[in-house]
Formats: sequence, C-alpha cells, structure tokens
Amino acid sequence: DAQQQKVRVLNCSGRIPQGVDADVFRSPDPDHLANRKSAKAVSTPTNLNAWHRLSEEYGTQPWAALFSSAIAAAEEGFVISASTARIIAKYFDEFPTYPRGFYGRNGEPLPAGERLIQRDLARSLGLVAAEGPEALYGGTLGQQIDAAMREAGGFLAMADLLANEAEWWEPISVSYRGYQVVTASPPANSFSSLIRLGMMNRFDNRALGHNTTPYLHRFAEVTKHAFWCRLKYAGDPDVQPPPLSRLLSDAYVDEQVAALDLEQATRFPPPGPSAAAGAQTTHFVVADKMGNIVCATQTLGTGFGSKVMVPGTGIWLNNSLNFCTFEPPGNPMDAHPGRRKLISNHPTFVFRDGKPWLAIGTPGGHTIGQTVPQMIMNIADFDMDVQQAIAAPRV
Repeated sequence: DAQQQKVRVLNCSGRIPQGVDADVFRSPDPDHLANRKSAKAVSTPTNLNAWHRLSEEYGTQPWAALFSSAIAAAEEGFVISASTARIIAKYFDEFPTYPRGFYGRNGEPLPAGERLIQRDLARSLGLVAAEGPEALYGGTLGQQIDAAMREAGGFLAMADLLANEAEWWEPISVSYRGYQVVTASPPANSFSSLIRLGMMNRFDNRALGHNTTPYLHRFAEVTKHAFWCRLKYAGDPDVQPPPLSRLLSDAYVDEQVAALDLEQATRFPPPGPSAAAGAQTTHFVVADKMGNIVCATQTLGTGFGSKVMVPGTGIWLNNSLNFCTFEPPGNPMDAHPGRRKLISNHPTFVFRDGKPWLAIGTPGGHTIGQTVPQMIMNIADFDMDVQQAIAAPRV
C-alpha cells in the first residue's frame, strides 16, 4: 500500500467446509487416495471475495468493467499453447462429459494451436460482473455449486459459501543480508521460507559458490528443518497459532544452525507425511504508477482441481483439501471442519533501504517454500537479475 507505506496480507484460502469428514482421506477408507482429488476435496472458494475486497479498497475502475477482457477471452476463445495442450491431454480422460465437449473435439483433447471457447464461463463471469460476489455466495452460481456438490458427494455446501470471507492480516518478516523479506502470515505457511532464509543468513553463500555441493548441502539440511517446522507448527491462528516469535528469533536460528551436520546428509524424521505438490497454481505481480504492488498466488490445487466442473457454469472446482496432511489424524494440518484452510503460498516482498525492491512468488505446492528462498538468494547473494534467478537450476 503506497499511501500507507505498509504491507498487508489478504488471505483468500477460506475455511474448510463444516461438513468435512477427514477420515475419507486416509486409510482404511478404500478410496482415500481418490477422494483427495475428487468432489470430497473441494474447499470453500474465496478468490471472488478477495477480488471484491481489493476492488473496494484499492480499485479505480467500476467493478463490472473489470471482467470485460476475461469474458471476451472465454466467449471468443483463445489459442492454446503447447504447455496448455499437454496438461489438457494429461487429464482429459478424467474430465466429466460436460467439459470434454469444449476441451476436446471428436473425443480427443484439443491440440496446441486450437481455440478453447468457454461460453458458459463467459456467462458466469457476466453474472459476477453484474451481481458482484453475491452471484457466488448465495446467488445463482452458489446454488449451482451446492447442487453439484450434493450430486457428487462433496462436503462443500451453501452454508459454507454464505459464511465465507476474505481477511486482512499483518505480514511477517526477517532480515536477510540487510534486506527486509516480508511475506504472508498464518494461515499461510510462508513462515517456513523465512526459517530457511534466517538459517542461510548465517553462512557466506557467495564464498561457498552458487549451487556448489557445500552450498546445496547446507540448503538441503536447512530445508529439512523448515519442512519439519511447517509440519509441526502450522495451524489456524485462532486455534493453534505457530510460535513465530520463537521460530524466527535469532536465538532459535543460532541453535538450529549449530545443530546442522555440515558434512553428512541427515535423515528426516517428519512429524507426519506431507501431500504431493500441485500443478495448477499461478503467481503474478502487478505494480501501478502510484507505487502500489500486488504479489498474488492463486490455485486450483492439482491439475484441473477436483475434476468437477459445475454443469452450465464452465467453472472448475478446486481440490485444495488434497494439500492437508492426514496422518496422524488430528494433526495441525489435518482437514479440520470449519477451520481456516492452511496454504503453502509464499508471496514475498523484499525491501531495500525501506523501499520495495523485489516482489516474487511461485507455483509448486509444498515445494514453494524452498523455491522462493533460492530465488531470493540468487539475487541477494549472487547478483542475478530476476529472470536469471527464476531460471537458475534449484533443488
């Protein structure tokens, strides 16, 4: 926020549906793995409420005007790239009949160079433009989602949509090489990237050399500890807040760095196993002439989310609950009904001399927390530009 000279965190991960039974996502349920990618894994969608809060507080254009380009792209279609064609082909056989009709032709997925036309999605976006968030949270689209969930055996219900809100939070930060690194606070799990940077700040990375064995070994060992902290301490800040004042303190960092084995790789005894990474996340950064900057990560979960497209709407639903940690039952990252959904997003600002210098983030599910620190170190320690920092090989 350029006017207030402060960073704000807008959490749009929402809450886990009240009716969730987390036992369907773990053994001995015979379908527990399939359930993590199905209608049962749909969490409450919050992006639309987040867009509206941003528009209300920072927007300069009328709400209805914001959707014209997206409506046109859906109505008229756009030529799909080779990468988009590959991901459509990968999941096409899992699509229901409805989206197969326009994501494919003659029963085959659209190849690169073909035009993807989504007229139902255009109509849905038109409803949102005309009616605002109410179109989804209680309105026509919400009713269609509620009906689709009941038919598919999902847990998301109209009551969850009506109770949904996007929330402002204060950010968290650490110092790294004299820069201030600022990122999202819980219920985001971004604190794990700050743990990595805090520990790596104790080493002379430039002297070690970029991606040398000693450098990568240190980062791998630091990353194991950061993963352990995320699995151990992540939680809804109203119920079980992570002990950030301790985890990000100099004393804790010094203690953990002193415990590292700098010669041998150590075993990783996790508090509980973690879910797989996702492939349906987008990160983008936008800045305006006033100096406001938005650093945003949005996700559908894994490829095409739950593979549930609400009939008549063109809207895919997420499978965000797939990213919970289901063992042991009741752990902080389990699918707790009604609690805030914990997310692995790490939208990050780096400040130099009190001014925003870098805004960065990435897709990648649970790997995000190790990718963002490597990109920041590439810039701060090894003088790379942004493109080089993103493109450089990483673990």
